[in-house]
Parts: sequence; structure tokens; C-alpha cells
Amino acid sequence: MATGSHEWTAGDASELHVIEQIAHNPEEALRMIEENDRIHRRQLVYRNETAAAAVQRAMARGEAVRQLTLPGLDGRELEFVIERADLAPSGQTGSFTGHLAGKPNSQVSLAFKGGREAFTVISPDDRLYLQADPREPGEVIVKSIDPQTYIQGTCGNPNH
Repeated sequence: MATGSHEWTAGDASELHVIEQIAHNPEEALRMIEENDRIHRRQLVYRNETAAAAVQRAMARGEAVRQLTLPGLDGRELEFVIERADLAPSGQTGSFTGHLAGKPNSQVSLAFKGGREAFTVISPDDRLYLQADPREPGEVIVKSIDPQTYIQGTCGNPNH
């Protein structure tokens, strides 16, 4: 499945044979297998335009990036409205925060360095919880996460 902005790989990247194909090394494969209990689904997505490329193009025109299109799962695209940007002068590294278009209760954050990027989408009204991990430049592994189990550990001081 593909659009002008993204191309989604077929298959569920939570399955062992797919993990073996996309993991860079045995340690990464093991991490992904262990993570399977805390996610609903995982998919490798190719991005035709990275955040860094959008920033470079905007800088050349003397403009700011105000919106980005992010990939969800299975061909779904999400419009990310940028409220705050923290960019290096080169435009090759930075982060954005904001929300999904038309979803003021949502939260989106994206960080990038060159063509590698990661993002998080939290939209409780839609029950949409995504985490995208960087892979190679122009590639992200998008995961639908369970917010109740994805973050492991205890906040605060467990002795009190």
C-alpha cells in the first residue's frame, strides 16, 4: 500500500519471520519479540519525505514547518499540526510537538536527526496510541501500543 508520502510493508511486523527480516541484529530481534506482549501491531513504513527534508525545503523558502503528514498503520495518514519547534540552525536535527488536525485533545511529538526520526501519537478520543521507532533513514517502525502496558517501570519512589 502506498501514497505520495508513504509506503507500508505488507504483513504484521510482530510475527517472528517478519521480525527476523527487519531486525538489524539478534539483540534488536529479541527486544522486538519481548515487546510484542505490550503492543497490538507493528509495521515498517517508508517515508518519502522525512521531517528533515520538510524543514530544509521550508528553510530555503524562509518559512516554518507548520504541518507534517505522519504514517499510521495500513495506509492511514495522520495530519500533525505543529505548535512548537526546536530546531538546530542546520535544520538537520530537531523536534516538534503539537496535535492531530481536528483533534485538540491529542498530543504528537516527533524528533529527528537527518533522515532518522521517531514519533509518538496519543489521541485518547480515537483510542489511537502510536509509537514510531527509527530504522534506517526514511524508514520508521510504527507500532500500535497498549498505553496501560507499553511503558514498564514505576514512577516515583516505590518505597513511599
